[in-house]
Amino acid sequence: AEMEEWDHHAHEIGLPSTHVNTDEKEFVGAKKTQQYLMPKSSFIKANMAYETATLVAYNDDCFAVKGFTRTPGVPYGNTFIAWSQVVVTNTGINSCKMVCSVEAEFPNGPPMVAGQIRSGLRAGTAEGFMKLGELICQYTDKYP
Repeated sequence: AEMEEWDHHAHEIGLPSTHVNTDEKEFVGAKKTQQYLMPKSSFIKANMAYETATLVAYNDDCFAVKGFTRTPGVPYGNTFIAWSQVVVTNTGINSCKMVCSVEAEFPNGPPMVAGQIRSGLRAGTAEGFMKLGELICQYTDKYP
C-alpha cells in the first residue's frame, strides 16, 4: 500500500490536540490519495485500488471523510466509481458513533451486472469499515 499525506496540515490532522495557532476549520478540504492491493475474493482476483479521500468535517464533535475509489483491474472496473463516506461522531463519555456508506456511480450508465457490482462494493467496503472501526478503537486506547 502507498499512502500520501494529507495535502495540507498533514502533521496535525488526527492528533488529540492541535497547536494553539491552528484553526481546525482549515483542515476541511484536505485531500489524500492512496493505492493498495485489494485481496482476492470468491468473485475476483487480487487487484489494485486507487482512492482519493477528502476531509469534509473536522471538529470536536465529529470528523467525516468522503472519497472515491477506482478499481480498473476488476471485471467492469472501468464502468463504475465507488463513493464512500465515513462520519465519526463524539457521543461523549469515551464513546463515539461511526456511520459508513458506499454507493456505485456509473458515469456511462449501469451495465447489466450493476446489481452484482453494488453487492460486491457493499461486501468489500464493509470489511474495510470494520477495520477502520478497530483502528479508531486502538487509537483512542492510545490517546485517552
